[in-house]
Amino acid sequence: MASQTMFNSMKWSLYPTDSFEHFTFEVPWWARVVLLFDFTIFLPIIIVLNYTLPHVYPVFAITQDEEPIGHDSPNLNDVTNRPSPTSPLRTNTSSPSAIYRLLVKNGGILANFRGLTLALLQSITTSGLIGYYGRFLGFKYHIFARLLRSLLMVQFSTLWLHLVIAQTDRPFWSRVPPFKRTLRATWRATILHWAAVEFTGLFPSMVASQMNIDWPSPGLFGPDNTYSFRLDMAAGDAVFYFKCAAVIFATVVSSIFFVVPSQVVLLRIQASLLPVEDSTIIPFDRSFKGRIQPARANGRDYATISDAWRSFSWDNWRRLITLSFKIIFLSLSLILLMCAVVGLQWVMIVTQSMEINEYL
Repeated sequence: MASQTMFNSMKWSLYPTDSFEHFTFEVPWWARVVLLFDFTIFLPIIIVLNYTLPHVYPVFAITQDEEPIGHDSPNLNDVTNRPSPTSPLRTNTSSPSAIYRLLVKNGGILANFRGLTLALLQSITTSGLIGYYGRFLGFKYHIFARLLRSLLMVQFSTLWLHLVIAQTDRPFWSRVPPFKRTLRATWRATILHWAAVEFTGLFPSMVASQMNIDWPSPGLFGPDNTYSFRLDMAAGDAVFYFKCAAVIFATVVSSIFFVVPSQVVLLRIQASLLPVEDSTIIPFDRSFKGRIQPARANGRDYATISDAWRSFSWDNWRRLITLSFKIIFLSLSLILLMCAVVGLQWVMIVTQSMEINEYL
């Protein structure tokens, strides 16, 4: 009985064209084992696609200095400004393979998942709360709830960056930066990044409405959403496809010119809050080319939006853009590889192992 139930869960019907004949096909029991094996093998790749490549690797292109710290770049760790013999070597941050070697050198293969546990805890906690209250609040209040969440979590978003770029033996909780100082340093950049992300999320609908086409809204899955995507408009309509491509292009452009710069500024300000006793695995100028002075000299000991923006040179931008294109290409390649493997397995199961078990 149990075996029969298992088989029934993997059945589906096929109705041949222009015929009332009804065939029911059944997948063999070992197909479940194959799917489970695929999931086990692909899970690390999925994590790499959704976490390591888009979140961890760009951090190094954003925070690394152009040159190793020396006489021309005062280091807050060394009042004599002499280059340290143990300072990290410069990495080609425009290359995913170079960043991979850097991480493996400083923690093994698992170093590619630095900060993953903290990122998951933040995502589950904040997304769950916002999703729950978002069902009872309007969409505009949902937007401001995300801003409040970002401001309340500045300690842990900053800590995540420190976990990625720094190497230390200090306990986890001792590395959490003070809330008051972190908020004072990052609140402007946090609001700027929030505004850029929200604008980019709303921008496709704004452009689509000007073109008189339907487009999925950010509140698509809300309880009061009445959106329905008219697929009938797409049938053989070249103009519709052109408009959709224009909306997607506008979205990508807005992300490049709004989200990426705001993220660069926020991450660099968060990096300026790294404690002096923590050593980075890449060259990092804590003084931001002399703009930040040590606290003991009655100076400001963290970067501002202006400091973070002006200290990020055109060479840094070039490396970040190059890395982004390489990450996109690598991600698409991995996705195509997984699709090809699963598709080939499924074709083999269908053509060689499945049999008709009913005929009506």
